[in-house]
Amino acid sequence: MNEPFLLSNLIELQEIDNKIYKLEVDKKGSESVEKLMALESEFNEVNKKIESQKTIMGSYFKDIEEISKTSNSILQKISSINIKLEDKSLDANELLNYTKQKESSQSQVSQLEKKKNIHDRNNEDEIKEMQLLNESLNDVKQDLINTSKLVKDEWMVIDEKLSLYELEKKEFLTNFPLKIQELYDDLKTRGVDVVAAYKLENNQCGCCGVDLTTSELDAISATEFQQCPYCDGVLV
Repeated sequence: MNEPFLLSNLIELQEIDNKIYKLEVDKKGSESVEKLMALESEFNEVNKKIESQKTIMGSYFKDIEEISKTSNSILQKISSINIKLEDKSLDANELLNYTKQKESSQSQVSQLEKKKNIHDRNNEDEIKEMQLLNESLNDVKQDLINTSKLVKDEWMVIDEKLSLYELEKKEFLTNFPLKIQELYDDLKTRGVDVVAAYKLENNQCGCCGVDLTTSELDAISATEFQQCPYCDGVLV
């Protein structure tokens, strides 16, 4: 950019920064982002309730796990017996022995199943509550996935715009004297709301709106950066 620097360029730079700031605000606080944060909070809350319910049902889960392990072990034994029963070389005594072992094992599995059913009946309310919590968690999880995809798409669009504005700002700064860049950065860092603005009607500062006297305006014009004595904004 070969154009000479003017103090009014600060206003244009500020407008670019405002666009960048707005996009960054949109990125952090859009409806989708707020929904995502709410869903994450809800997801964590439901998880806490599930963990609490697991603690309440600790003895139930322990008993069911033990029944399941024992039952699986017996079923493996039955499977092994079935393989042996297929052996055509078995004599009558061996066949009878394996058949009795299988029947005994099947009876044990049946007893374990009955025991499990009794546990389930005794903990029916707790099991139902756990099912409802897991269903709720799955619903929230699906919403989280869908909303995350939506936020990702929104951020992709915003990031593309941000890149364009950042590039525009970088190119725009090529004709800024270093001390002007330092002044602008300093005012932004100090939190000056409006870094540069035109003088308003009735001799008001365009940056802070304060009414300025003629002598104050003359004093401002005489300074290097034409800064308002009340807000430090550059009065163009």
